[in-house]
Amino acid sequence: MAGTSAPMSGQARRFAAAALIVVVVVLSVWLFGRPEPQPTVQVVAAAEDWPAGREPGEFVTVEMPEASAALFVTADQLAGRVPAVPVPAGTVVSGTMLTDSVVPAASDLSAALLAVAVDWSLWPDPGPQAGDAAVLAAQPGGCAAAVLPVVVAGESTVVVEARPQLAAVLGPTVWWIWESPPAGWPGCPAPQRAPQPGEGRSDDADGLN
Repeated sequence: MAGTSAPMSGQARRFAAAALIVVVVVLSVWLFGRPEPQPTVQVVAAAEDWPAGREPGEFVTVEMPEASAALFVTADQLAGRVPAVPVPAGTVVSGTMLTDSVVPAASDLSAALLAVAVDWSLWPDPGPQAGDAAVLAAQPGGCAAAVLPVVVAGESTVVVEARPQLAAVLGPTVWWIWESPPAGWPGCPAPQRAPQPGEGRSDDADGLN
């Protein structure tokens, strides 16, 4: 005859049920309590200083959670774009740091780029265009502090190219800007050099004789 197992006592059944509940709870916590793995994206970090207005320089890619990476650019998003601001090495590059490269940045590698607010009423239609010669003046219709080529024309600003020495002079001032006519625009007279101590005495003496 086949043997039969002895029936479990009520206490044993209660212990078995309790143990089963513990196992189910542990499995539920393990299966459903674990955080979902976050998808990641490779984003760009500058490996060297990137000057504003030049082609992006050397870079590496770093892994970042997809939710955060939406603020930053991937390697394929660099195509056709240049830094709008200087980007220090080690910076994870965001979209706001870049601008569309309408034309090659500065043709002269020693040149500087200046952004100047533009009043569209001072330009004939269709407004400022890359390659236009632009007059920079202290007031509308005034003498030209400089006539510079437009590198990039934006909605409210244009970017012009200047030699570094001129850029250092132009930079701190707010300028009016408009398209230069083909014949050019009158420049401002060179500032007069202040007489140094002792200069002019012989002239004064001669004038008295």
